[in-house]
Amino acid sequence: MNNAVLLAITAGVGLAVGAGGTWLVILHPTVEARTITKAELTAAITADPSLCPLPVVEKPSEGEALAAYQNAQSTSPLVWDRNDMPKIFFALGQCDKNHNGPGVSCMTTVKMSPEAQPLNRVVGFAKAANGEWVATIF
Repeated sequence: MNNAVLLAITAGVGLAVGAGGTWLVILHPTVEARTITKAELTAAITADPSLCPLPVVEKPSEGEALAAYQNAQSTSPLVWDRNDMPKIFFALGQCDKNHNGPGVSCMTTVKMSPEAQPLNRVVGFAKAANGEWVATIF
C-alpha cells in the first residue's frame, strides 16, 4: 500500500480515537429544570404581586380631558372666531404612556356639534406645573 494512504488512514483513526476519548473524559452536566404549572405561577404572583407589576398610567378624568381639549381648541391658530366656539362632545378612550413626550396619549371620540359625525383621534395630555391638564391635538 502507498505510504500516503497509510498515513491518511492512521491520521483519521487517531483523530477519531482522540475525539472519542475527549468526549468520554469530559463531564456531562445534568439539567435539572422543570416547567411550572399555571396554578403554581398564579399562586406565586398572588402571594407576591411585585413579581408582576402592572403599569400605572395617570390620565385625566373625562371633565379634565374635555376642559383641556376645549382650551387647546380655542387657542389654536386655525380658529377664526374665538367668541363662537362650538359645543364639543368628547369621550375618552384607552390611554397609554406617551413615548414622544410627557404625559399620556389617549384615543378620543370628538363631535364638534350634536349633528356631526364622531371623529376618533389621538390626543396627548400632560400635567402643567400648576397641576392642570394640557391637551395636545395630534
